[in-house]
Amino acid sequence: MSAFAPTLRSEWTKLSSLRGTAYKLVLAFLLSVVLTGLLALVIGATWDGASVADRAAHDPVGIGLFGSLFSAIVFAVLGATAVTAEYSSGMMRMTLTATPRRGRVLAAKAAVVAGLTLVAGLITAVTTFLVAQAVFASYGVPTADLGTGDALRTVLGDGVLMPVLPVIAVALGFATRSTAGAVTSVLAVIFLPWILGGVLPAWWRENVLDYVPGAASEAITSGHLQSATDGLLAPGVAALVLAGWLALFLGAAWLALEGRDA
Repeated sequence: MSAFAPTLRSEWTKLSSLRGTAYKLVLAFLLSVVLTGLLALVIGATWDGASVADRAAHDPVGIGLFGSLFSAIVFAVLGATAVTAEYSSGMMRMTLTATPRRGRVLAAKAAVVAGLTLVAGLITAVTTFLVAQAVFASYGVPTADLGTGDALRTVLGDGVLMPVLPVIAVALGFATRSTAGAVTSVLAVIFLPWILGGVLPAWWRENVLDYVPGAASEAITSGHLQSATDGLLAPGVAALVLAGWLALFLGAAWLALEGRDA
């Protein structure tokens, strides 16, 4: 740990000193809160005219986390640029010269990005949830209480899972050394399974697509709705799947770092 601590401090200093880091954190927070609040406003304004089926399907917990995907995308961009900014500036050569053990640099950068997005993700998730419930309450729409077990687990789970995409983006940043390449690859991880899900045979959807990072994350955070978990992995299995994906991406990034010049 003593050898790792200086590298960790160095990576934190570099990430916190990047001008874009604070902007991305603020943007992720505002996108999530504003978009969730707007959706809640639309639902509240149309609640009186909603059908019985629509009212029965109302999910105040899930709607309260509507903006999470947008903040996760911004956090992923933050993770990618934490790596690629060093490549574009040439600083990565200095970093790898100062710390020849490249795996240590990868681990430290991933840990710093994960820690930062974990804290930001938890703050964002709790805030968006509370904003949505406040809007619902003002319109007389059924709300959820953060004090209940299911709602609390879902909100905290959403925040805890927020570092998954940024850490994958860190790995892809090392692998591609390109901001555009890393961000595009992360977006493919998010959206490509959804696109393919509509055209692939049912066997693929049931036996392959349930194991992609997005579906595994959904399995963990959708436990408050029994109908939402139909066909999804059990939360414990989903957590292992996500851990496996992170190990796969980070392992590939480590091989890329070890196999070429800075």
